[in-house]
Amino acid sequence: MFLRRLDDYQSWQVIHRGTSILIDPWLTSDAISGVFNRVHGDGFVTWDDLQREAGTISAVILCTSVDDHLRPDTLSQFGDVPIWGPVKAAKAARAAGCTSTHVASPGRSFEIESPEGGSIRITPTRSGLPLGLIAQGYLIEGVEPDGTTLGRVWLEPHQPTTRVARTIAPIDVAILPTVSVTAIVLPVTSGLRRTPPLPRAVLGRSFRLRPTPDVT
Repeated sequence: MFLRRLDDYQSWQVIHRGTSILIDPWLTSDAISGVFNRVHGDGFVTWDDLQREAGTISAVILCTSVDDHLRPDTLSQFGDVPIWGPVKAAKAARAAGCTSTHVASPGRSFEIESPEGGSIRITPTRSGLPLGLIAQGYLIEGVEPDGTTLGRVWLEPHQPTTRVARTIAPIDVAILPTVSVTAIVLPVTSGLRRTPPLPRAVLGRSFRLRPTPDVT
């Protein structure tokens, strides 16, 4: 299983046996404005870049409906590719022109079949409150044709909790927030206030965390 960062912000790709899923893709140069304002840095992967590559994009998963994770300008290019996310995210994806939208509920796994055999198994995980009301994370596993698991990735961009971490341990890679962010008065990411205890819970070891520098 291969994990790829598509930009210097929130977008990721997981590739396994000839297929891939995208997480919160932002594949255009259109700026984000609203709750958060942001312009893409140089070197991000575009829709055209993905189209030129081998392999199939079999699904898109969304962590939330907030505009820095759900980009209607990007989703409008996916057509009938299945889109999974919380209730509001699935509704927004359909409004953007996606014809195959699905609600992903914490604890309920689903699988994306791979053309070379096996699948990518996705299990939504709960975020801490108050973001847990509209957002979630995902445990992503590469499943081999014989049913064995090859690679376990946990992505939680907002408010990971030790309780959830312990239920999904052990994993191989954890993608967790390292910067605390507050929108007006609402804490939207826990950052270094809550993240440090989690590596021991999910990876079986602890280490010093530091913010990831921008990719240029």
